[in-house]
Amino acid sequence: MILEIVIAGARQAGMAAMLLASSVASSQPVSAAPVQVSRPAPRVVVVDRTRPGWWRGRPEFTVYAGPRRGYYFAPGYGYYLPPRGVYGRVWVVGVTLPPPMRRYVVVEPRAYALRVPPAGYRWYYAGDRIVLAAIATGIILESVPGGW
Repeated sequence: MILEIVIAGARQAGMAAMLLASSVASSQPVSAAPVQVSRPAPRVVVVDRTRPGWWRGRPEFTVYAGPRRGYYFAPGYGYYLPPRGVYGRVWVVGVTLPPPMRRYVVVEPRAYALRVPPAGYRWYYAGDRIVLAAIATGIILESVPGGW
């Protein structure tokens, strides 16, 4: 007897819910076109590296306090100690960039007016230069003076 009342009550509640849902659905307009959200294109500010002090005020240079002997600075990463025997080296085409220095990737090459790297290559900060090197071997394909 109690079981029959529970089942009957559930049936009535289910029917009431269906009637309510159908009345709500019929009162709302039907939209055929999907809603499209427009987002602004990412803004990339190309820096003029020929202008002295161009880096001042840029967020990736907040910890920069000038050159430090024995250390390199990578924007967005901070100061880092290069591997032994590497400090002061000139990074030219054909030289291998050591694996520890391949951690300092240029995240937005367009901001430095650099081309998009080809497949299998990345732009890296290397001292006062930016180099394009193979991801697998570290062999430098291109070296840009005045890096950051």
